[in-house]
This record gives sequence, C-alpha cells and structure tokens, in this order.
Amino acid sequence: MGKIAKPKLDLVFKKIFGDVNNSDLLIDFLASILDVPTTSIQVVEIIDNEIIPDTVEKKFSRLDLLILVNNKYVNIEIQVNNYNDYKERTLFYWAKVYTNQLGKGENYISLQDTITINIVDFKLFDCSECHSSFMIYETKRHEKLTDKLRIDFLELPKAKKHKTNTKLQEWLDFLNVTTEEGLNMLEKNTVNPTIMHKAIAVVRQMSADEKLLMAIQKREETLMNERSALNSAKKQGMAQKEAELIEKWRKKGYTEEQIKELLSE
Repeated sequence: MGKIAKPKLDLVFKKIFGDVNNSDLLIDFLASILDVPTTSIQVVEIIDNEIIPDTVEKKFSRLDLLILVNNKYVNIEIQVNNYNDYKERTLFYWAKVYTNQLGKGENYISLQDTITINIVDFKLFDCSECHSSFMIYETKRHEKLTDKLRIDFLELPKAKKHKTNTKLQEWLDFLNVTTEEGLNMLEKNTVNPTIMHKAIAVVRQMSADEKLLMAIQKREETLMNERSALNSAKKQGMAQKEAELIEKWRKKGYTEEQIKELLSE
C-alpha cells in the first residue's frame, strides 16, 4: 500500500485547507458542513494558518484553523486522540474565539456569529449519525436563543460505516483515506470531480515532499506518544477505582468469591 500524507492528520489538514491557493477546497468543504450552496460563501479570510515548527513535535499540542466566512468566525479543530473532557474543551475554544472579538469599549452587539467545527477520529456520541450540530434552545419551547453559537462535530469512524450519498460524505471519505489505493478509488468514484481531483492532487504533491513527510512522521510519533499516555492514564484510573471498590466491599463483609462475581458483571 502506498504511503501518503493522511488528510486527517492535523498538520496535513491545516496545510491543505489553510493554503490560500486551496480556498476553493475550503469553501466547498465548509459549504458541505454548513449545508449551504458554495456560491453563498463569498468572503473567506484565513486568520490563523501559521504552523510554528516547534509545535509539531510538542506533546499535547493542538493545531487549528480560524477563518472568517461571510463575517462569521469559523474555528476548525481536528483531533485524533480521545479526551474525556473534549466536549468541555471545545466549548472553551468556542468561547475564546467569541470573546476575543470584542475590543475595549465595543458593544456586545458587534460580536459576530461563531462556529466551531470539530473533526474527531473517535466516537463521541451514542448515535449512528456522523454529523452533529448544536445550538442553544429553550428546553420546552425549543426556541433558539441566538445564532451566535454553533458547535458541530464530525465523527470520522462513523462515516466509514454509515455512508450517505452527500457531498459531506465524500469529504469525510477523503479525510479517512490512508493509502494511495484509497485515493485512486475516491478519484474514480467522485461525484464532485473538479474539487475532489484537486484535493487528491494536493495530497499526492505533499506525499512526494520528503522534508514534509519527515515532519509528518514526527507529528504522528507525537500523537502516538500522546495516545499511549492517555491510555495509560485511563488504565491507571480504572485500576485505582477497582481497588477502591474491592476495599469497600471487603469492609462490608463481602467474601472474595462475591467480590469476584461483582467485578465480572
């Protein structure tokens, strides 16, 4: 299988969609998520697309993309490792983008709509849909409080199993590609050839850059170390919780056989 620069790796993703020469790809990608015609996105300004070399190797670092789309702030986060606090983290990121708009003495009404798009390589919600979109609603009347807040999640693993015939699905298939064979298959079956062929060409060009591939490899190693640390912490937490339960049951007079049965449930 041919080795490629994987689009779902944050470093690669940002280099694809953060390049001003690929604004047509970014517009099409955003339109598919926001469910609007591409022609409705007229102004796209990339505010943050700089990748500082030191952050590529830094543990637990994050690389995001901040864009101004038709006077709306859109923050795209791509995350391959699962944090237990990811929902809280993304709300914090949204709040930072929203509040940082306001200068001293400015009126709150000047705050623009702010959207955070989270692309995650793990299952986050107990549903089959791979795309979830959240806003603020009144709990009984379901009346929307404001258009200022919108937080979307795209769960890549679900996109592999529950496929839909949409433009968004094709973009998720693109992000899930990990081999040259996968690129070839997507290239042959695309329903959006002009855009998708360019996206595939960009990946192939990146895959031929040895210097970039070295940076990508270092980034992948960093994420693997991060994943290992997270898994280790989770296991330690589970072991500690189990030890506490055993001690609690022993104090209550449970036999070792009864404790064994409880742990197996």
